[in-house]
Amino acid sequence: MSKKQEKEYKVRNWKNTKFAGMAWILVILILIIAIILNIIVARLDFSWDMSVNKQFSLTSTTESYLDELDEEGITVNFYLLAEMEDLENDLDTLTLYRTLLAYDAHSSINLIDFDPNTDTETLDLINKDDAYSLSTGDMILICGDNYRRVPGSSMYTSYVDDDGNTMDEEFVGENLLTGTIKGVVENFTPTIYFLTGHGEKSLDDYHVFTTNLINYNYQAETLNLSEVDAVPDDAALILVAAPTADITDGEKEKIDAYLDEGGNITLLMSPNGGAFAYSNIEDMMSDYGIGMDYDRVYETNSSYHISGDNTTILCELTELDDESDAADLTSALINEGLYTYMPGSRSFTYYDEGGKYTIASLITTYDTAVGEPYGGISDDPEEIEGTMTLAAHSTSTARNDSKMVVFGNAEFIDDDHVSDETVIIPVYLLLSTISWMYDSDIDMDIDAKTGSYDYIALQEESFATTLIVVLTCIPVIVLIVGVGIWIKRRNS
Repeated sequence: MSKKQEKEYKVRNWKNTKFAGMAWILVILILIIAIILNIIVARLDFSWDMSVNKQFSLTSTTESYLDELDEEGITVNFYLLAEMEDLENDLDTLTLYRTLLAYDAHSSINLIDFDPNTDTETLDLINKDDAYSLSTGDMILICGDNYRRVPGSSMYTSYVDDDGNTMDEEFVGENLLTGTIKGVVENFTPTIYFLTGHGEKSLDDYHVFTTNLINYNYQAETLNLSEVDAVPDDAALILVAAPTADITDGEKEKIDAYLDEGGNITLLMSPNGGAFAYSNIEDMMSDYGIGMDYDRVYETNSSYHISGDNTTILCELTELDDESDAADLTSALINEGLYTYMPGSRSFTYYDEGGKYTIASLITTYDTAVGEPYGGISDDPEEIEGTMTLAAHSTSTARNDSKMVVFGNAEFIDDDHVSDETVIIPVYLLLSTISWMYDSDIDMDIDAKTGSYDYIALQEESFATTLIVVLTCIPVIVLIVGVGIWIKRRNS
């Protein structure tokens, strides 16, 4: 090699070394900057929501409302019956975790997470007298003396296929949580009024049931319409349980005025052997397309009733039309696969006059049941045989979508029966109708958030295998060729 060539080689080698050194220095600087930025971001607890639909951020509706609470100096103690660390480490609850952090960033929200299995002191503090039936993941929100429960299971809505596989999942928690915060701050608890003054049982006879209403964020009170001018404004619905006398004309007028404004009523009409008619109650029911029979239903097939009691009978839940807004009333209970029993009930009939009502049965008997005449004023009562309706629902379009639910018995929710396993389905069905008639959750009109995922549908196994090989081999081949070219040029 001549001196000139040797000099050119040294210059070229020095340039390569210089460029390589600069590249390594840049790489090291980038790594150092990245580490420093990561430490700063971690210290500041800063995050950037880059999801398509901002599923990890609060909406402007929630932010604006919480800003108002911050300015007013209002504090809501937000108890989470789980540890945040567990939510963070579970991909299924990551959206909830980030949402709770966003709530806690406001001074008005005091988020307190704890393990309910070990921290019994905090659990007792938020659940005095065991008023709530709590599970891990549930939330209790407290503002002053106002308490509200949010089930952890209500944070997501899942959609499954016919085989029970989860196809999609939406996070609905923000709408529910912000509405609950608003409810607890403004002390809004809808009331279920048990009508009195007609021989009904005392509210104390329904203590277990009314206590359970607290879990659904309702409260129960009595209502004597002869002592007030109108149905109270905070009425979620009127519940009439086993009256032994009819309501008066004046009481009917007050109830009608309430129903005309879209109010709701539940009638639990246990069989009554008295020789009188519920004329005003029947007239009210007819406005919803429902008729009432003066009978007491029993079963002729011993396989369809409790041993020794042919009036506590096995029934069927009606599978409602999927298009109906009441479809969920029975679908979830049907899927439970439990037996549906109803104790000593009367039956009902229903009809629809040209689409004036959205109406359907909820519980029906088998065709071996019989309705024997019981009470009423008919001179020649007839026995009813075959399939009969023991519970039904109706929505009247003529009365601002006012809703009526009827059951042929009231005793299944009293303290003597409500905990009996044989009536668990009617109890849950009644609770479902209450939520259907009047949702205790305040709707903040915040849309559900769905995770966005990119995917490739590979229909053939051979194509999938080829694609994997190509995607794996090509980068390796490019790397080998690149290294080979670099070595050749380095040694040239």
